[in-house]
Amino acid sequence: MPPTDVRWLPEAELQRLCTDADHCGWLIERGSLTQRLRTQWGEVAVQVITEGPAVPLPHEAQRLGLELTATAWVRSVSLLCRGRPRLHARTVIPAWSPHNPWAQVQHLGRQPLGELLFSLPDLQRSAFEWAADLPWPDATPGQAPVGPGSLARRCVFVRAGAPLLLTELFPGFGERATADAPACRVSA
Repeated sequence: MPPTDVRWLPEAELQRLCTDADHCGWLIERGSLTQRLRTQWGEVAVQVITEGPAVPLPHEAQRLGLELTATAWVRSVSLLCRGRPRLHARTVIPAWSPHNPWAQVQHLGRQPLGELLFSLPDLQRSAFEWAADLPWPDATPGQAPVGPGSLARRCVFVRAGAPLLLTELFPGFGERATADAPACRVSA
């Protein structure tokens, strides 16, 4: 069970967690991470880990102002490039119903959320928050544990007054960069 005391830092404090310019470039990316992954490695495959009504993690519920027992729509995926997980993403949408402005998330399947998000003109996005060594609650059997050496970011997207919390975890950012590591050079 993931710890409930995850410490998230505000956007202005990224330098406390990340000193590698390559890694920081990924963490501060305001555009589509899916597109950036494609540019770096080519094809991006979405592996859906879990999707459906669930109780959010305590830090997710707190960020969304929900009761700890509230149910939301939760979608957890890994984005794979060259067969390796490059990014884990977890989406939490409270007040789930067919009339929720985010209802189309239910039909994404293996389509990346970023393709939907960056096609919507009526979107608001909060500032990022950062965490280090965030345990990933949705690891699949046989998958290497995610947590130590990882960096994560999260933000809330709002559409027609409805929030969507997106947490993205970058595995291996504590490793030295290699040709196959998740980092890439910051674009000028």
